[in-house]
Amino acid sequence: MSQQHIIPSSSTAVARRGGALKALPQRQAAWTAASAIAAVAFGLGGLWFGQPNLALALAIGTGVIAINPRKWWAAPLVMTAVVMGALSFEWLRLPAVLGAGAVAGAMAAWMIPEHTDALDYVNGALGTAIGSSLGLWAALQLLPAGIDGLVAAALTGATVGLMASGGLLPLAIRFDTPRLPSMRHVNRVLQPAYRPPVLRAFTLFASTRRHAPDLETRRGLCEVATWVFRLQSTMQTLDKELENINVDDVTARIEACASATPGGDSFTKERRAATATHLRRLLDHRGAIAIERKRNEALVEYATAFLEEARAGLAVARELPGETVPDKLPEVLTRLRGQAISGEARRATKRELAES
Repeated sequence: MSQQHIIPSSSTAVARRGGALKALPQRQAAWTAASAIAAVAFGLGGLWFGQPNLALALAIGTGVIAINPRKWWAAPLVMTAVVMGALSFEWLRLPAVLGAGAVAGAMAAWMIPEHTDALDYVNGALGTAIGSSLGLWAALQLLPAGIDGLVAAALTGATVGLMASGGLLPLAIRFDTPRLPSMRHVNRVLQPAYRPPVLRAFTLFASTRRHAPDLETRRGLCEVATWVFRLQSTMQTLDKELENINVDDVTARIEACASATPGGDSFTKERRAATATHLRRLLDHRGAIAIERKRNEALVEYATAFLEEARAGLAVARELPGETVPDKLPEVLTRLRGQAISGEARRATKRELAES
């Protein structure tokens, strides 16, 4: 088996992390277009001109939904949350766009396909709240005064949507950075007996990432360390399957079926024969599972050795202090030698004067 078939080259975890930044322009474009279209629709319905704050909040919420159309079922929840955010800020005599933007940013962090946490919600809320406010200011101050009606609604919705979608940038940058699964997640998934190889792999990655020359190298090392976690999770599942199949018990059941009294009806004989067949296949499956378990264990050792070699290779590859001589070293040595010669001459002179 060649190395290129063993090392995970572009697996799901890396694709998600690297894809967040690549998908950012598409998501921002979808947010902007959806907000503009929604603004026009609300303008046709009269809501944009009668309740502009409410219409703008709904337009921002529509943009949030557009970044992940597969989560269409969450549209009512997103729209309700964004409108409530706008109304609550308006009730507090604060700009409604701030409340709509803050809630929209948090909902956007929830809508994106990547796995997010509380920090992502905070970053999204802050980024979108600031972007929405700047977008509304730009629309009010920079758009030509002669534009009104549906055109003004479309441009305002597009401007606010474009600036609000800037809240996706912190999320994209964070997911583009190689990250290991959290230890909380590891402890939740793996039993204590299966954690040591994962901890070893994570420690090796932590010691190599500081000296990795570029992002792609760090991403590759992170994927290998994450691969160890997935392998250990698979090994835990395989061990459970092996424990569930007791060889002695299954063998005894097969022998019981074979040694049954020859008398009786044909149906009973056929069912016992079929039972024995299924049990023999169960033992065959157990043998296959045992082989996969050994292969999985070998891959864990292989990945760990790979990380150990990578750490040593980076230590050799990085620039070391002993590679270059300080620029002033020859000058200092020349000066010291000159001083030594002068000192020796001075002492020789003093000895000659003392003897005379």
